[in-house]
Amino acid sequence: MIPATLDAVFQEFENRTNMEKSLPAGNPNRVYRLDRMRRLCAAFDNPQDSVPSIHIAGSKGKGSTGAFIGALLSAQGFKTGVYSSPHLINYRERFCICGLPFPENEALECAGEILQKLPDVEKDLRGERHASTFELLTLLAFVLFRRCGCQRMVIETGLGGRLDATNVIRSPLAVILTPIELEHTDILGSRISSIAREKAGIMKRGVPVWSARQKGPVRRVLRRNAAVKELPLTFLSSRLKQIRPLPGNSAPAGDSRPPLFSWELHWKNAPPETVHLAMGGRIQAENAALALAAVRETSSREFLMRQPAEALRQLTLPGRFHFLRLNPLILIDGAHTPRSVEELSKAFAPLAGKNPLLLFGSVLGKDHLAMARRLCGKTSSIFKDVIVSTPGTFKPSRPEEVAASFRRCNTATLLIPDPAEAFRKALEMAGEHRSILICGSFYMAGAVAELAANDLAIASQPS
Repeated sequence: MIPATLDAVFQEFENRTNMEKSLPAGNPNRVYRLDRMRRLCAAFDNPQDSVPSIHIAGSKGKGSTGAFIGALLSAQGFKTGVYSSPHLINYRERFCICGLPFPENEALECAGEILQKLPDVEKDLRGERHASTFELLTLLAFVLFRRCGCQRMVIETGLGGRLDATNVIRSPLAVILTPIELEHTDILGSRISSIAREKAGIMKRGVPVWSARQKGPVRRVLRRNAAVKELPLTFLSSRLKQIRPLPGNSAPAGDSRPPLFSWELHWKNAPPETVHLAMGGRIQAENAALALAAVRETSSREFLMRQPAEALRQLTLPGRFHFLRLNPLILIDGAHTPRSVEELSKAFAPLAGKNPLLLFGSVLGKDHLAMARRLCGKTSSIFKDVIVSTPGTFKPSRPEEVAASFRRCNTATLLIPDPAEAFRKALEMAGEHRSILICGSFYMAGAVAELAANDLAIASQPS
């Protein structure tokens, strides 16, 4: 029976092998494979190639960069679908069209067709694993964006690149690589060069590639791949001289309006350009610059200079510099790598007021000790009180190990495994005057956002 609601559809998908939650036993190369996804797409006349696309991989910044690109394309008049992961609270967050929620009736029809055809398609897989949750979500994105008449798609990889379900796209308009760091080492390899090779797997012969700043070993891997595949590779640093913060990049604690963050982009062969962003941190300015450069180069229409600035200014994303409350400030962010939490802390500090509090949760496979050092190191920490908790139940975690890492930097770190209890403790400790930063994982951000949506303690606090 075909589910009658989209929530039921997502539950049906969720009942499949969900490799975002846990990796099944065995060789990852036998679990992550593209032949399954190719057969699924073939059953629907290859929707992944029916709409011109921009394909994005990287360790961090994929969601923001993809959203910036989607906003810029929409500002040019292209009906643009954006597919991203993970979600904060609900799978619906992974799909949007021109920055707006997708039409649920269309999505339900598409999902119904997928579930109707799925048994016959899976019979042809001849004993291979059944379609995974992420494969079905990705197929839904391709089918939905085609059904809705999208003129452009922005597609974000889920994990890695080479064997990611999104890598059935044969010839995108462009490939975007955001900063690549050590992550998912149990699947992608223990060296950053190995991880870079996996991410570079989405590079296609002749398709232009735009890359953010990368470490030396990553640059070497990308250049080798570009040479082999005979494609133009452009690093943002070759086009952008510097990013300079402008006055007014912070708002005093207690301000009733969310701040805007203003940056001046100094291009090498163009006049300086000012952008105003609702999401804080230098890394967001870099993501915006990468999006601007890539869209300008790949756009088939005249790029209107006044539209991009407004498109970027209005963009907000769940779990990315997300103001849960303004006064006293509660900020949630999915930052989950050493560099991203450091950049987040720098952006948060001018807004934080005195003696802010940190609530942190990290899933397995992340370098929580390095993140602890960036957030609570002796020379730079603004956090005297730290609470470590479980980042929800979507992915496995070991909060006791995370707490041990933080105690090496801050002996007063509290371990409260229950995220609801941890959040309430943070609210109690913060009172009416101290701000709170919540980070370490999108799943931590999502757990708190869901709690806050139903927590009277938030509603009753000053705002």
